[in-house]
Amino acid sequence: MLKEKRTPKITPVKSTNSKTASTIDNSLIGTMKIDPTEYKAVEKNRNDILRAKYALAGLLYLLRHERSIRNLLMTSVLVMGLVFWLQVDLEQSLLVFLSLGLVWATESVNTALEAVVDLVTQEIHPMAKVAKDVAASATLSATITSAIITLVLLGPPLLHRISLIIG
Repeated sequence: MLKEKRTPKITPVKSTNSKTASTIDNSLIGTMKIDPTEYKAVEKNRNDILRAKYALAGLLYLLRHERSIRNLLMTSVLVMGLVFWLQVDLEQSLLVFLSLGLVWATESVNTALEAVVDLVTQEIHPMAKVAKDVAASATLSATITSAIITLVLLGPPLLHRISLIIG
């Protein structure tokens, strides 16, 4: 059932930016005063099975439409295969897995943010570019961090295993 949308009570504040007239309470506790239920068109889904279904739908969307996620899937399978082949101890395995999970999470948030920006504006806007570029930089940071963790943890046992094979 749809709730009737109420007009939020916002204290007008003069903006220092001449391009926008702000009606947002910019005080320290201004954000705390905002009631999120005033902005929701539908009730929040409390069914855990439906939540899982929506999360899976998001993952399937990523796999179908995002080449970077498909590349990440192949990389994750390869890296975790190396972890098992090298018989890395549990703590190091979990660190590698966690670092890959961080990349998956940031890539997912990056894609979601890009979708929201595209929803808000179809025109090329400098702030849309900033939002997308900053989100992409978060993914890049997570990827570099994961690569360093993986190289530090898997590099020595991989070199040892290769030296045993070569003789």
